Amino acid sequence: MRVYLKELRMNKNLSVEQMAQLLNISQSHYYKIESGVRNPNFLLAGKIASLFDCSVDEIFFGNELDKTSNFFGAERVI
Repeated sequence: MRVYLKELRMNKNLSVEQMAQLLNISQSHYYKIESGVRNPNFLLAGKIASLFDCSVDEIFFGNELDKTSNFFGAERVI
């Protein structure tokens, strides 16, 4: 699941240290989020999404959204 977050970070040529500084959190905290050990709170998830100019869903769920697009018979609207 968090592979998308790591890929986004690496595509922007940012280190874990740089991400932590941008988000004003410790490197350890950021690494735990990226590796899936911890979940970010709502505010932090929004900051991360804004750094990559995409939605929280795209970062933290990626392809998993496609699997649920027909959840309860409803189509996903983007």
